[in-house]
Amino acid sequence: MDTLEKIYPTKKEFLYTLKFPDEDVIKNQQEKELRLHAINRAMRLGNVVKNKVRIYFKDSLNRVIFVYTTVWGVTKNDVILKKGVTLPIKRIIQVD
Repeated sequence: MDTLEKIYPTKKEFLYTLKFPDEDVIKNQQEKELRLHAINRAMRLGNVVKNKVRIYFKDSLNRVIFVYTTVWGVTKNDVILKKGVTLPIKRIIQVD
């Protein structure tokens, strides 16, 4: 992630207001696998010990945004947060 970019915080309750293009923000296959590994780890932490993580992602305006939340589930295309809020995996840059 480019540290020179401004990073905007948001809450999961506001994710529904954002738009996400279909383009993946990560092009490298190895980095995509690392991203999926981090997402699955975050889900296990969320389900077992209710740990929250920071998810950095890009919206349709190419802004870097982060949300501090618990990951409850993962589908083929989306990360599922509390109250059924979803975030497209293709738009996720990093999970801490």
